[in-house]
Amino acid sequence: MKNIIFVAVFLIVAVGVSAAVNTQYFGKAPNIIVTLTKHEPDPVEPGKIAEVSFKLDNNGTTAYNLIFEILSEYPFSIVPGEIQPKSIGTLGTSQDGRQSIIVKYKLRVAQDAPDGIHEITARYKTDEFEWIKIENFKIKVQSHDAILAVDKVFTTPPVTAPGDKTKLKIELKNYATSLLKDIKVSLNLDKSETAPFAPVGSTNEMVFSEIGPQSSLPVEFELLVDSDAASKAYKVPLSLAYSDTLNRNYSKTNVVAIIVGDKPDLGVTLERTEIYTSKSSGSVVLRLVNKGNPDIKFLNVKVLQNENIKVIGADEVYVGKLDSDDFSTAEFKLFFNGKESAKIPVEIAYKDANNNDYKELREVELKLYSISEARDFGVKKGNSFGWIVVAVAAVAGLYYYFRKRKKV
Repeated sequence: MKNIIFVAVFLIVAVGVSAAVNTQYFGKAPNIIVTLTKHEPDPVEPGKIAEVSFKLDNNGTTAYNLIFEILSEYPFSIVPGEIQPKSIGTLGTSQDGRQSIIVKYKLRVAQDAPDGIHEITARYKTDEFEWIKIENFKIKVQSHDAILAVDKVFTTPPVTAPGDKTKLKIELKNYATSLLKDIKVSLNLDKSETAPFAPVGSTNEMVFSEIGPQSSLPVEFELLVDSDAASKAYKVPLSLAYSDTLNRNYSKTNVVAIIVGDKPDLGVTLERTEIYTSKSSGSVVLRLVNKGNPDIKFLNVKVLQNENIKVIGADEVYVGKLDSDDFSTAEFKLFFNGKESAKIPVEIAYKDANNNDYKELREVELKLYSISEARDFGVKKGNSFGWIVVAVAAVAGLYYYFRKRKKV
């Protein structure tokens, strides 16, 4: 009797233990835990490919015909050739030693993906249940450099005279795929010799809160040019400082050009002449005066012949450099056939300080006199040679007359 009772108790306990084991491992549905273990590279740049690794753990009963896939959403897309969805097959429990598996995908990041944390979504299913979605897998996207560049620079007017105002217009371009913030734009105007400008209506620094991805930002400075500034192109340092959405700071310095210059004012007048009457020749000296602000260089002066004016010898003179508020001369030997006056056609060619070419035709008036007027004004002496000849002849005649008479 005791043996029968012992066997009965043993069977009851054994059944209970078996039921407990089956409840722990086989009484529940599969419980798949999906973890994003890594993505390489980390972070990944826009336009690049990232390899994403998922770990699938089964904490429930055996999962049969397990299928896993990633839902392609911006800014990620499945690389062509990648198997999608992926068939895992059977994923057991810890009892059979195959309760986890690593699944890898290659994803391409959109070229215009903004910097920051982006999420991807996955899902899985088995024979026991339909699709289950898992969200909030985070991947960090970050550009190699957040590039804020000077896209355009120009001034209005293109060339500014000393003492005048100019508007320096700059267009910045955000080439990054994310927003840039805390933008500072400044001009280095500390040295008046290299940057003879003063800001008008603002300081030499401007601040902007943000600029969107792939967007442009106009910046404008109004500047007053020093009145004694030399005519030339000035290189002005332009500094940029900004931050990206990940709070990385950037700074760079560029150079912009501001051209200072004024139109030359070259005067051509008669300095002196040896010609006062028609049908005569002599030297004529022209006076060249630089009355403008910019220096003049490569100055060449040429007299053009016509029916009344002929050039004897060289018809052009190279003067070279002529500084502001300075003068030089050019001498020519001419023959005049005019009557009362003549205009000397003069061609002048030169460059200004900014290498702009100029060629101008000027006329220099030369007044002519009659012989009697020239004598009266004291600019031409009378011809006394004839009177001398007459006097000598008279003296010789008288001498001959008295000598002959004496002999008689």
